[in-house]
Amino acid sequence: MRNGIFSRIYARRPVIVHRLCALAMIVIGSLSVASSASAQDADREHEASARAALEEYFRAWNAGDNDAVAAVSNFPRLSLGQNGQVVVRETPEDIITDFEALRQTGWDHSTLDLAEAVQVAADKVHFRIVFSRHTAGGSPYSTVPALYVVTNQNGHWGLQLQSILPATFTR
Repeated sequence: MRNGIFSRIYARRPVIVHRLCALAMIVIGSLSVASSASAQDADREHEASARAALEEYFRAWNAGDNDAVAAVSNFPRLSLGQNGQVVVRETPEDIITDFEALRQTGWDHSTLDLAEAVQVAADKVHFRIVFSRHTAGGSPYSTVPALYVVTNQNGHWGLQLQSILPATFTR
């Protein structure tokens, strides 16, 4: 019985199996590439949304508007100062910065000099930050590195954690 048609099928079986395996690898590879491209697109969207919130935070800060700062924050909001102090703001009403006192120190505005997304997920983005404080004349007087974490809570991207390091430049 192994003679004739069956002997030809058995003889070709390794070729058929090889071709099926190659086809399966192509299909799996294509799905993997499509999945990877889709994940990269989603990460880019998350990063763009988080970056927009971060930029809005700096606009609100420069306007000296506590309500706008609170609006672009997520709560509870945690700040780690350069000396290790921890500030937890549980609600938007806890966002109280004395911008007039800050202006008395010579501050006029801050610039976001670097905002590099170092980790991106659907619900948060970690940014390596460098910002500078400037006088009314535009001269920088302090440059500070930091880590900011912008989170997505129920579709709202907002600043939730900031960790400030000692200034790398002061005048």
